[in-house]
Amino acid sequence: MRLKFPVRSIGLTLTGLVAAAAVVGLSTPAGALPLFGKKPETTSTTNPGAPPTRAKGRTSRPAPAIDTAKPETANPDAAAALPATPEQRRAARNLDLVNQAAFWLGEVEKNPKDDVAALEGSIALRKIGSAERAAQLAAMGIQVKAESPELWAALGMALVASGQNEPAVQALQKAISLNPKDPSLHNGLGVAYDKLDRADLAATAYEAALKIAPDDALTLTNYGLSVAMTGDLSKAETLLRRANQNPLAPPQTRQNLALVVGLQGRFDESERIASRDLTPEVASENVAYLKAMLNGGESRWAEARKETGN
Repeated sequence: MRLKFPVRSIGLTLTGLVAAAAVVGLSTPAGALPLFGKKPETTSTTNPGAPPTRAKGRTSRPAPAIDTAKPETANPDAAAALPATPEQRRAARNLDLVNQAAFWLGEVEKNPKDDVAALEGSIALRKIGSAERAAQLAAMGIQVKAESPELWAALGMALVASGQNEPAVQALQKAISLNPKDPSLHNGLGVAYDKLDRADLAATAYEAALKIAPDDALTLTNYGLSVAMTGDLSKAETLLRRANQNPLAPPQTRQNLALVVGLQGRFDESERIASRDLTPEVASENVAYLKAMLNGGESRWAEARKETGN
């Protein structure tokens, strides 16, 4: 049995990834999200009066006649190729994440230089678990707007989510160089360093975030877990209690606090904290597991630390 405590709020080099963005295609299964690079089917136009011919080996629809003097008779499919209006874009941000991803992918398909669509699509893709495709889309946006801290941050977090932690560090460092006052960038860098088992560098990143936003619950939560994984449970508890004082603290904050309190042998208190977000049965099971783990000695605790850090 593994603890049911949630623990986190959030091969290819970075240079190679960004350089490849101009040619990469975000392929999808049939019926899934839209494809990039879809080309119009070819037709023969050598004789305007002749019926349309089929390209060898593939089918084709007749090419619509476009009268430039009468825009109203233009290709009826042209409207579908137009970018969405500002109102449509605002409405898209209220859709569920899957439909958001589909919408922004469609916008990039219409205009591969739409860096806003690339950013929005990358964020949505990462949140629905398509981290590699999210990284590709962010990299495409960077090809258009190379000095965007938001796109570099989106690339970095997508790379973290896909397990490419070293290039993620590079991307997040670039984002920080462009916008050093954004605490979320330093927090993301700390997460990337934690994934690389560099708790020392992660601590530096978290401290930088806290200098900008001392009460940020996400940073304090991630920092507290990072410190707990080094074995400093007292400091971890202090950080997590600070985070828990923030009304915007996520459930992960309390669950990590319950974990750290339980690891110090205060099982009743741990169960009370965990019960705020978990059912009494699950909270009780977690505490029972903590007791068994601590009774198993250092090897069981080391194993749990390794599992929690993944």
